[in-house]
Amino acid sequence: MKQPKALYNSYYLENIISLIFYKNSPMRGWGRKKSGRFAIKCAEIFNRDFILLEDGFIRSIGLGIDDSPLFSTVEDDIGIYYDATGSSRLEEILNSYNFENDKVLMEQSKRAIALIRKYHISKYNSSPVVDFSIEEKYNLTNKNRKVLVIAQTAGDASLKFGLAEQFNIEEIIKVAIEENPAASIYLKIHPDALNSKKRSNIDMDIAKKSCVTIDDDINPISLLNYFDKVYTMTSQMGFEALLLGRECVCFGIPFYAGWGVTDDRVESLRRRRRLSVEEIFAASYILYTKYYNPYSKNGSDIFDTIDSIVKYRDRDKPIRKTAYCFGFSPWKHTYMVPFMRNMQSIKFINPLFSKTALDMAIKKGLNRESHIYIWGKKAFEDVERYAKESEIDIYRVEDGFIRSVGLGSDLTRPYSLVIDHRGIYFDPTKESDLEHILNFHSFTSDELTQAKYIKEKIIKDKLSKYNHHTSISLEIPKDRTVILIPGQVEDDASITYGAPDMSNLKLLQQVRADASEAYIIYKPHPDVAAGNRLGKIDRYEALNYCDRIVTDISIESVLLLSDEVHTMTSLVGFEAIMRGIKVYTYGTPFYAGWGLSIDKKECKRRVRRVEIDELVAATLLLYPYYIDPSSRELSDIGVTIEELKLERDRFNRSMSYQKSIKIYNLISRKLQWLLRLFREI
Repeated sequence: MKQPKALYNSYYLENIISLIFYKNSPMRGWGRKKSGRFAIKCAEIFNRDFILLEDGFIRSIGLGIDDSPLFSTVEDDIGIYYDATGSSRLEEILNSYNFENDKVLMEQSKRAIALIRKYHISKYNSSPVVDFSIEEKYNLTNKNRKVLVIAQTAGDASLKFGLAEQFNIEEIIKVAIEENPAASIYLKIHPDALNSKKRSNIDMDIAKKSCVTIDDDINPISLLNYFDKVYTMTSQMGFEALLLGRECVCFGIPFYAGWGVTDDRVESLRRRRRLSVEEIFAASYILYTKYYNPYSKNGSDIFDTIDSIVKYRDRDKPIRKTAYCFGFSPWKHTYMVPFMRNMQSIKFINPLFSKTALDMAIKKGLNRESHIYIWGKKAFEDVERYAKESEIDIYRVEDGFIRSVGLGSDLTRPYSLVIDHRGIYFDPTKESDLEHILNFHSFTSDELTQAKYIKEKIIKDKLSKYNHHTSISLEIPKDRTVILIPGQVEDDASITYGAPDMSNLKLLQQVRADASEAYIIYKPHPDVAAGNRLGKIDRYEALNYCDRIVTDISIESVLLLSDEVHTMTSLVGFEAIMRGIKVYTYGTPFYAGWGLSIDKKECKRRVRRVEIDELVAATLLLYPYYIDPSSRELSDIGVTIEELKLERDRFNRSMSYQKSIKIYNLISRKLQWLLRLFREI
């Protein structure tokens, strides 16, 4: 499914192409917008069918006006649901569908409504739920009967086509006051108006004189729980009130009016039946709506949509703040954008000459309303001190666990990152978001099922962090315990914080001393083997403590033969745990201390014992961000690893492809350095 802006703008060209090349294709357009009117006109002139599309009733996490990724659309070959001047496919379903005979549909309807109520699912899903401060601010816990009048945006098509323009919101407020003399009257402003994206259909000064005006951005379902009755023109929030069992008065003809569940001030003669709220929901949210998962890039349904919104909304909700990024080398700037698309804007701070990072950031607008992002554990003492004094959130960013095809030190774009608010996963000196998940998260059966599937797929497809070496069969003795020792980058932060007293050579020496009869394979870290990072051991010295050194071979090839993995903090230990291999840790990696490895060091904060699938769920599903390597849009791990597998296969088949990638990365690095230089001079 195309996402919003592309969706709106593509139909003119598609319709012209269809007219030329496809004789029976319907004309397609967006609702009552220009593209929709164009589609209808073309259909009339050329004797074609048409299909009109619109946002679904559970649209997205953020606002449509912000181009937030779309979870659902409706497709209508008769009209469109909010246009009461004529019929629509939804109205036809509501007039004729035999709901009584479709027990499965009605059970789905009841189940979905219960989930909507439980998880506060609305059309847009980034707004915070009502908390104590909101209750107190608007006196929502008072014992009076409470009535809510719902404002909309000026010029909304649903007002015109819902026959609501004969009323104005000020008149509706007066009616609400007259009809509910003992009640407290409130007014809710539309979220697009709150964010200055559109104009409200009410004068705020007038509203404040006659009722309590709620001008905070609040989740509609959580707010409606405090009210007994709502007054609306055509807002979807009126139907959400019905889902909660509230009374609803309509001064227009929205899709849910005219069926006997609302108090209607405008009559609709075409709507002939009396239906229940559950039947209207089944027709509109299930039969009429098409769902799509923008993370998995697959067709979906209402239950998967609700599950995805619950899973991702806290992480991916729009943040109307500027992100100031410190310690991000210039080549990282472009690839960070899709991972931070929910930020209002992004500013990278890379000072040259005499400027300090903090001075430059303040000059560029850093203030209390900002967010600060720092790469890994890079030290910016003045920035961190300023953040603490100003109460600014700091997030640490690092490569994800399934990263790319090719090394980060070769400037290969990563397809996963972690963004951590508490700490960072490789630093055991303080709690990280990953550690918090492993200590306290209640894993659902769906999460564990998905974790098991992803674990099995990674093993089957032989995927790892960098994925740039081919699998090769090794001949090894069959009568000895095989131990794999993965080398690491010795000045890497994971060693500095997780194994400060260790080195690759010390690890080799200790393992050989403890396992004198074992067959030890040493695999240097790819960045070290490539000559990009610190940690090389002289080959002849290493062979005093190991039986074999392997380099240009995938980690999977060695893990297949290994009985044990001994490591300081390497990610290879996690990959071994996934495969059921015994793991010994000599530092404190993120996967140590949970009962799945034999650990030389203790982390007293890690108090829980977890299963392998729980470790996988936390580490690969809940903690990182992923993007689709082909579209560069946020995705889930399933899409990312499938695309990575295809890219790895292309990479391994073609030497010219490998060379072109390295040349591209080198040129990109030089150009971005020059751009940075000119920008800061």
